[in-house]
Amino acid sequence: MLPHGGTDTRVWREVVELGASVDSLSEIRGTRTVADAAVLWDWQSWWAQNLQWRPSEDHDARERADAFYEALYDRHLTVDFAHPEADLSPYPLVVVPALYLMTEAAGRNLTEYVENGGTLVVSYFSGIVDEHDAVHDGAYPGPLRDVLGLTVEEFSPLLPGDHVRITGPEGSELTGDVWTEFVVPRGADTVWTFADGLATGRPAITRHRLGEGSAWYVATRLASDGLDALLGWAADDARITPRAELPRDVEVVRRTGESGTYLFAINHTSSDTKVPLEAHGTELLTGEPAAGRLAVPAGAVRVVRLDG
Repeated sequence: MLPHGGTDTRVWREVVELGASVDSLSEIRGTRTVADAAVLWDWQSWWAQNLQWRPSEDHDARERADAFYEALYDRHLTVDFAHPEADLSPYPLVVVPALYLMTEAAGRNLTEYVENGGTLVVSYFSGIVDEHDAVHDGAYPGPLRDVLGLTVEEFSPLLPGDHVRITGPEGSELTGDVWTEFVVPRGADTVWTFADGLATGRPAITRHRLGEGSAWYVATRLASDGLDALLGWAADDARITPRAELPRDVEVVRRTGESGTYLFAINHTSSDTKVPLEAHGTELLTGEPAAGRLAVPAGAVRVVRLDG
């Protein structure tokens, strides 16, 4: 904390400033982050997918988790990581990136989540084996068949470097690689379709309404623009307010507790920016009133206690 240059240095001044900032935020103690989405992660599933056999050496469960998280982050959504059997009711949106190993209890949990109004997004190669690494009875994807409203007849991984086109609403076109499947809808609606490859004409992305919620399934590895399109549709289902007006790499997080509701705005960029506020409040680091659009300098943090 104390550099060789002593107290008349930038490092010392920044440490003192940080201490004062932390003290001014003491009232947020006990508050909890309000997340928009949960990404499901299970170490057992990840370990199982790293065994020597798998249909495609190019499939990487960690890569899919990273890709979905990055796509959610770029949409300015706050994300928690959760276990497949955890209570998912607080989350408007739940994402399942290639959860190869899934228990029957986890399958029931996700089904109940959707029936009760949640929005679920599931990537390919999910729900294949149980906790003993034994394939679930019946067609793929095992305990996810009912919630997704489909079965998978056959995996059809792509050769390295191969891509497939996917066509969808209003002439939209996406690109997939690594993986395709022969999907049979059993209640689900086809939203995007494979336009070439062995799975031509088969569903690539489906949506199944169940109870009060909906479940999406994607049968290929989408590039970043495809993930953004898919999550945009799912976010609409989840009634998550779009945040397109926020600049890239500006993070906005909400915390709530007995002391009130607080909005954290973190500017990770090298340019000053402004963040829209939905309510008046007080900025705790400066003590100034905040309304309309909150100025957040480059590399800075602002914390607003919202009124009402």
